[in-house]
Order: sequence, then C-alpha cells, then structure tokens
Amino acid sequence: MTKLLAAVLFLAVPASAVSAEPFSPKSYIKTVLDASPTMRQAEQTFKQAEYSYKSAVLDAALPSFTLNLSDTFYDNLDRNLRFKRDEVSSSLSASWNLYDSASSPLHKLKVAKKDFESARLVFLTVKQNEAVKALGRFYALYSAQRRIGTAKMNLASRERQYKDTNEQFQSGTRSHIEVTQSEGDKLASELSLAQAETAERKALMAFNELINAEPEAQQAVEISTKSAEIKLPLPKEDVAKALENNLGMRQQRLSLEKTRLSNRSGVLSKYPRFRVDAAWRKSALGLLGTPGGSGPGNPAYSLGASLNLPFGFLGAQNYLEVKSLEAALSSAELELENSVRALKTSVLSAQKDIELQVKSRQLLEFQVKAQSETIDNLLSEYSMGGASFLQLDSSQTKLLDSSNGQITAANDLDLALANYKVLLGEKIWE
Repeated sequence: MTKLLAAVLFLAVPASAVSAEPFSPKSYIKTVLDASPTMRQAEQTFKQAEYSYKSAVLDAALPSFTLNLSDTFYDNLDRNLRFKRDEVSSSLSASWNLYDSASSPLHKLKVAKKDFESARLVFLTVKQNEAVKALGRFYALYSAQRRIGTAKMNLASRERQYKDTNEQFQSGTRSHIEVTQSEGDKLASELSLAQAETAERKALMAFNELINAEPEAQQAVEISTKSAEIKLPLPKEDVAKALENNLGMRQQRLSLEKTRLSNRSGVLSKYPRFRVDAAWRKSALGLLGTPGGSGPGNPAYSLGASLNLPFGFLGAQNYLEVKSLEAALSSAELELENSVRALKTSVLSAQKDIELQVKSRQLLEFQVKAQSETIDNLLSEYSMGGASFLQLDSSQTKLLDSSNGQITAANDLDLALANYKVLLGEKIWE
C-alpha cells in the first residue's frame, strides 16, 4: 500500500506538468510579484511619493524663484488694441523663508521625510500582501493535486475490495449485502475522485491567474520533502522583534510621529509667530527685446523679520484649538498603545498555534504510516476471507482521512510559519 500511495501521488500530477520546471513556493512568489498589476501600481505610487519628497526637499531648502512678463493690450489712456515690446515689463524675484517658529524649513523637511518613509512602508505592505496571497494559491494547488492522489489510492483499494467481495460471494463466503455495500463504497470513491479533480481544476485556474498564464495551463508544484526544523517552544523574544519590525506597527509609529510634528506646528501657530525671510527682485530684464536696465533699487533685496500675534476672543479660541490638538495627539498615542497590546497577543497566539500544528503534523504522519500497513494486512486477509468487511471499510476510511489530514497539516503549518514571519516583519518573498 505504501508503494501504491507513492505511485498514485506521482500520477496525480498530469504528465505535461511533470515535464515542465516545477514551481517552488519562492519561485512562484517571485513570478507572481513580477506579473502583478497591483505591484506595478504600488511601484508607481511609490515613485510618485519619491518625486514629491525630492520636490519638498528643494522647496524647503532652496529659495523659490518667479519670472514675470506682463503687458497691457488695452486701457483707457490708449484705446487701441496693441502690443509693443517697449511697454512689456519683466521681473525676476526670489523669496526664501529662513526661519519660522511654527513651520520652519526644517519642519517641512521632517514632514516630507515622514511622508516618504510612510509611502515606502505602504509599498512593502502591498508586496507582503501579494506574497501571502501567492503562497495561499500555491498551497491550494499543491493540496488539490495531492488529494487526487489520495482519492486514486482510495479508489484502487475499494476496487480491489469490491473484486474480492464478488469473488467470495460467488464462492459463498460473503453475503449479497456486503457486495452491495462494497459497490456503494466504490461508487462513492469514484465521486470523491471526481470532486478532487474538479477542485484541482479550480485551484489551477486561480494559480494561473496570478502569473498571467492560460487558465487551464498545466503546472507542477513541489515543496521540500524535508520537514521544517522548528525549535519549540518559539522564543518569547519574538514579541520584541515583532514590535520593532512589524510593518503595520512601523506605519503606526510613523503616523504618530507625523501627528506630533503637525501637532507641534499647530500649537506654535497659536502663539506669537516669529519669521525671518529673505527676498530679492530685479525688474527690466531686457528679455526678447523688451526694455532693460538697472538703477537705484534695481535689483532690490531685503532681509526682514516679522512677529505675528494671533488670538481669538480674549485668547479663548486659541486655547480651545490647542486643547483640541492635544486631545488628537493623546488619541493617536492611545491607539498605538492598543495596537502594541494586540500585536503581543497575536504573536504569542501564533506561537501556540504553530506548536499545536507541529504536534498534529507528527501525529498524522504516524497515522498514515500505521494505517497504510494495516490496510496492506487487512486486504491480504480479506482476499482470503479472513478480515471482516467492517474492519476493512473502517481502515480504508481512516487512511483516506489521515492522508488528506496530513496534506492539510503540512500546508497549514507552512502557511502559519509564513504568517508568523509577517507578524515579525520579515520579508517572505526573499
């Protein structure tokens, strides 16, 4: 039976797929990421954020320049529609905020950097989500193909049982009821195989969708036959690692930092605001044949300071607005605190689930091996009229359930480990 199981599992994958280079989880994830429109869209969004960041850096760190050309085509002094070069005025001006107690250039640079870092985390999160989705599709197909193997194995066993029952009925050692029951079990196994093949077709189409392949193009998938070596219990230090590296947590901390920056700027804007600005302006540039020249005050330049004292009615409005900003900041801090608690629980719960899945996988491996040996013995005894119909039927059902359970357990453990890495902020596509 063990040899039969191995042979049937191999035959479960179509011949056209076996000849092709099989996908591993890593190679499939890479192919999916390369083909994903969502990833291409995320890359464009990230590039947009990068350009915005560079623009903000230049805007905050360098003066802003304005070139102006103007002419009057018609006025009350000369009512003829006209255009005369000697009437065109031109100027070039530059302004530069050197200091602002509420929103200095340094503040703008910090905000721009936080926005860029936030966009990068969004990009990584999208990539992580796409990788997780790809891994789910991969194991769905892997499970479906392997379940065809267990269904064929079960059908082969039921057909042998049905043949032996018929032969023994002819010799008078089995009843007609047993023949009928055996035939029913065989037909049920045929239906199970058809259901497994249908599930494999659907899983294959979902698999191909993510790599832009034809829906029914045959694919071969494989995973390492070596069980993942997991040292139990998983380290408690992983909680601290998750708090530091989890993408969602990093995004939330960054959001809080941005809130603090905007809060500080908002609060300072309600108090006396001190600014230092530099300006430069030159007119009559002489561009394109227009009047040009220079004289006293051209170019003009200045360095000035201003003090602005905003206040509402007796300062009450300013006080209330500051309190509103403080409440918004406190709310963001409490939200982060709540997320920290939830992440700790998620990591520890995931550890317990993985420990349980490891034990379940070990048990199912033992059960499949034990049930396969039992079936081999029972089929031999049954063919000689020894074992009872109920014994063989029960063992065949247990073997089918254990085999399917073993497939599910292997997949669930690998997916649980991948999701655990996501909690820890590790890149599962690498």
